[in-house]
Amino acid sequence: MINLINLSDEVVMLAPIVAAYVGIAKEFRIPSQYYHLISLIIAAAFVLLPQPIQQTVTTISIIGLTASGLYHFTKKRDEHPSSKT
Repeated sequence: MINLINLSDEVVMLAPIVAAYVGIAKEFRIPSQYYHLISLIIAAAFVLLPQPIQQTVTTISIIGLTASGLYHFTKKRDEHPSSKT
């Protein structure tokens, strides 16, 4: 069993990044049945990249997601803005 206390800072930092990318998928109205698969694919991409590329992609993700409103994508919504009548 994985000891959560021993997880590196880099791995812990990736969880909200992956969540933000899944939030973007939600914005594109991808069916919810695919959210888990999307999160695993994104996480695998980050983990399997060579370290220098991983650092660059992580930096790009942090800057890009923050600039586009990271919290906008990860916060829970009661209804989608386009569904208002």
